[in-house]
Amino acid sequence: MPKISIIPENIEFDIDYTENILSAGLNQNLNLPHGCKSGNCGACKCKVQLGDIDLDEYNKNVLKDEEIEQGYTLLCKAHAKTDVVLYIPHFLHGFPIKMLPARVEKIKKINTTAIIILKIPATQKFGFYAGQYIDIMHKGKNRSYSLAGNPKKNDELELHVRYYNKGIFSEFVWNELKEQQILRFKGPLGNFRLQETENPIILICTGTGFAPIKSIIESIISDNIKKEIHLYWGNRTKEDFYLLELLPQWQEQLNLRITLCVSKENVDGYKSGYVTHELSKDFSDLKKYEVYACGNIKMIEDVYDLAVNKLNLAKTNFFSDAFIPSSE
Repeated sequence: MPKISIIPENIEFDIDYTENILSAGLNQNLNLPHGCKSGNCGACKCKVQLGDIDLDEYNKNVLKDEEIEQGYTLLCKAHAKTDVVLYIPHFLHGFPIKMLPARVEKIKKINTTAIIILKIPATQKFGFYAGQYIDIMHKGKNRSYSLAGNPKKNDELELHVRYYNKGIFSEFVWNELKEQQILRFKGPLGNFRLQETENPIILICTGTGFAPIKSIIESIISDNIKKEIHLYWGNRTKEDFYLLELLPQWQEQLNLRITLCVSKENVDGYKSGYVTHELSKDFSDLKKYEVYACGNIKMIEDVYDLAVNKLNLAKTNFFSDAFIPSSE
């Protein structure tokens, strides 16, 4: 059985070839860098120092052939053929992954989005960074949802669940889930988080990609961070937006500019079209910025292409969290 070694942290674990490296690490409560877990975001990209791997099919835009030649791989698609040594600095510098129960404190449905508040047992401690997510255990499968609340209020967790027809968990939320029920979850997971720099930031989201963005903004407020912030939020229709009452409250406390985009209709007070169109109108050069994108994969790919290839954003200043609905 091959062995995975991670340097410089000196972590080792065994792995079966049938399991990808990311899954094997998460199963042993190692929060290896990752985002979408489907080979589309590049968050789990790291360098193989030694050993041979096979790669499942992945998005060629996030791992170029020249990067593979340089020794880089995607953990969520990599299978170890031999013992493998990975270089992943700093990944242990975070909160421990836990499996915990949580009581449903409140469910509020706003059009197609349910806002769920989960209460952590008083005997348990749970910490997370703004931008991270948890896996909800439901019917033997995991469903990933970003944490939308302020990390400093970590005795309760806030989730935003968009309704999808035949979506196993969203159908359960809409038709069966009641307040006071108990759910089990695993987390915190993921490496999408605000960087500790003084750079101005651009936050871009679609749909419930607003959830981790909300958490990041609330952490900026509570930490009294002073920086220029631009928020772009896109949806198909006006009814897909929710919690809009928070936006003017944030603007009173932050240097925050907000652009709301609707792609399928014309609505007064909203920009018509996609977030990428408005970004290209507002900026000609992003070399001093950081961009954080959350939502559907196509949007993230388009924003990356625009920001990096046309607006001079450094590749290392682009951070993303791709949302992938599941009906399984």
